[in-house]
Amino acid sequence: MIRVFDLPSEDDLLPFSAFLWKQSIPHRITEKRGRQVLWIEHPEHMSQVLSFYQEWKAGMLQLGKVKVSWKSSAGLVTGPLANWKKMPATLLFMLCCLVVAVVTRLGGNETLVALFTMADYRIAGGYIHYASLTAMLEQGQFWRLVSPIFLHFGIFHFLFNMLWLMDFGYRIESRHKTPFLILLVLGAGLISNIVQFVAMDGYPLFGGMSGVIYGLLGFCWIREKQEPGLYGVPSGIYLFMLLWLVIGATGMLDIFGFGKIANAAHTGGLLSGVAAGWLFNRFAGRKAG
Repeated sequence: MIRVFDLPSEDDLLPFSAFLWKQSIPHRITEKRGRQVLWIEHPEHMSQVLSFYQEWKAGMLQLGKVKVSWKSSAGLVTGPLANWKKMPATLLFMLCCLVVAVVTRLGGNETLVALFTMADYRIAGGYIHYASLTAMLEQGQFWRLVSPIFLHFGIFHFLFNMLWLMDFGYRIESRHKTPFLILLVLGAGLISNIVQFVAMDGYPLFGGMSGVIYGLLGFCWIREKQEPGLYGVPSGIYLFMLLWLVIGATGMLDIFGFGKIANAAHTGGLLSGVAAGWLFNRFAGRKAG
């Protein structure tokens, strides 16, 4: 994306945005530090957009009033569900998490939970007995490398992760399309699961989409270092998520009743996303911008 100009956030750019879409000029409006930034996809539109804007401000171009609707707001940074057709993979991953949450009763059905953990396990005599990952892979159960991301333990665990998945999934999928997001989610899930599994010395009872979410966060963070505002992630979100990661590592969240936090999965996911963002910037970012 190419930056055109920035204006105070109180300026109403909705009529101008609607006019640009009518002229078939792909663009995006993001907000950062109290200012809104207009981005366009194609450099050849730069002079035309600037000319339209100057004519509009001079009163030479009458745009009229714009009624806000799903159609007219499609080019703005709005809620993800307003553009649900642009996020099929995100919705599919959310649906998979929902189905697994229902059939496992959010971790209550140990027999079904054991089908999604990194290694099979059973609880007997107050102890948990589990197989090795090597044994699982030798039996061809390769899905276990990724399947823990679909497990959630408790309604708040599930809802918290789904909200973040919808937000970051939409931001990336609407920009890079469905296959790219699928690869990014599976890659982050694979790495975060392995890191958590190794950190717990092969203990398999963990799960959740949060490692993937940190992977998506890391990807957006590094990509926006090269192309600011590309995904429209507020800087406060980055700060909050990184702070949450640090607090989780201290064990304080467990003390306050949030349960065990998969800190290694969060860290592994974040690092995988950072690596993916760096590779994209290095080899494809400038071509895609």
